[in-house]
Amino acid sequence: MTKVSLNAMLMEHEHEVFGKPISAYTDQDAIDDGFIVDLGRLTNVGFRGLPINRMTRHLFDKLTPFVEAEAPLFDGSFGKALSSILRTKCQFAQGSEGNSGEVGDIYSIPPNLWLVRNEVGGWTAMYPEDY
Repeated sequence: MTKVSLNAMLMEHEHEVFGKPISAYTDQDAIDDGFIVDLGRLTNVGFRGLPINRMTRHLFDKLTPFVEAEAPLFDGSFGKALSSILRTKCQFAQGSEGNSGEVGDIYSIPPNLWLVRNEVGGWTAMYPEDY
């Protein structure tokens, strides 16, 4: 049985047991609500072949003073400074034991950051408590 058909069968079974979801909180909803920041226009940092394309607002707000302090080193570019910080941090990422190469995989970055594989083709940088 292919992975696609197995996933479809599992989703169908979930709907039989629990019924159709009442609502879903989408990636766009999270961006619109300000919970998630879309990094697509700010950075071009990749990790394990996918872009780091999302960051929780909590982490973004905490990093902003550090990024602004580094921006003069990058001709005042906030995006380039953020990219530099992300690239440096990614060098220390360690995969979780249960990672399977799919959405939901987690890589820990010391001392207290995560990269979580997201459903929009990339990674979300966050604090564990934002999960």
